[in-house]
Amino acid sequence: MRFPWQRDVLLPEPLPTERVEVAVDEPTRETRQSGGDFSDAVVRLIEQTAAGSTADARSTAATESAAGALSRAFAATEVVGPPWVQQAVSPTFLGQVGRDLIRSGDSLHVIRVNPMGKAVLLPCSSWHFEGDADPDTWMVRATVFGPSSSQTWLLPYSSVIFVKWGSDPGTPYVGTAPSSYASTTNRMLTATQKTLADESGGPLANLLVSPQDGGDGDEDTDPLADLKRDIRNAAGAGLMVETTNAGWGEGKASAPQGDWTPRRYGPMPPAPLIELSEQAHGMMLAASGLPPDLATVSTAQGQREAFRRYLTMTVMPLSAMLVRELQDKLETDVSLSFNGLYAHDLIGRAAALKGMVAAGVPLDKALEESGLND
Repeated sequence: MRFPWQRDVLLPEPLPTERVEVAVDEPTRETRQSGGDFSDAVVRLIEQTAAGSTADARSTAATESAAGALSRAFAATEVVGPPWVQQAVSPTFLGQVGRDLIRSGDSLHVIRVNPMGKAVLLPCSSWHFEGDADPDTWMVRATVFGPSSSQTWLLPYSSVIFVKWGSDPGTPYVGTAPSSYASTTNRMLTATQKTLADESGGPLANLLVSPQDGGDGDEDTDPLADLKRDIRNAAGAGLMVETTNAGWGEGKASAPQGDWTPRRYGPMPPAPLIELSEQAHGMMLAASGLPPDLATVSTAQGQREAFRRYLTMTVMPLSAMLVRELQDKLETDVSLSFNGLYAHDLIGRAAALKGMVAAGVPLDKALEESGLND
């Protein structure tokens, strides 16, 4: 099978080695280089190290919540197009794009035809762009990985699917993640959660006050070895122990103020730190396009409204950019339907239908716009 977009120039043979060496002129000062998420991760690590913190901002729950939500929303869409497009633009591909947009700021897949003659979109782990201001001149050195080997191709821009969360005019070939745009807030979230994680990872114990050193539990040298063994093996049962009021022969001055009163030693994070972390968490969710109400306890009505805003303001605009890229690169009609996601909001759809009919919109048109005729 030959696909509409398939041309010899688009699909060169894999290079014979895993590592590609291309002879190019020495770059001038005006020459810019670009990379995929691997080089971006290295730059982020250098920046974080210079700032005195190597905590990974992408390891926070806010980043994963936003990435997971967009990934699942994309994967749940229905692909409308020819059968070969529906097969290539799979839920796996859509879910990976959604996750990449939040975590890395961009997503790149190579368009290939596998040995079985099927069109496939292979996710790239790293890539490098070359060319001038016109994207039609761009060449992409893209690398994909398998279980036991990797492949690298030098391809024209028309042979890859490239989607960005956002980018700066000076680097249109590099996607920027929401965590980078909101780097100050993200640094606050990372710092507070790292502090809380360090606090929670500290030692935890219940201490019993004693006039003697607790020792190491050795039967021959520790005077409290029998007591420690009894406590360890108690399994919730009551124990009879000697009072410590006499200070174990040292007098009342050496006795603990409380007779065998345990004192807890463990994490005790201050309330303001927890509150600040929660506020930063909500701000980063909002910066990533996910309404904080969807990740917190709220009313059913509030959840429905937050979900509607999420679909309208985040999922659908990003999917529109993805659809345009798929149409341009696959050279065929393709669209994404969100009826499956909206189907769970029958109350909201019914309210929308009622409002449109009351405003004079014809019933058939109102049914179509509200999605209740699907």
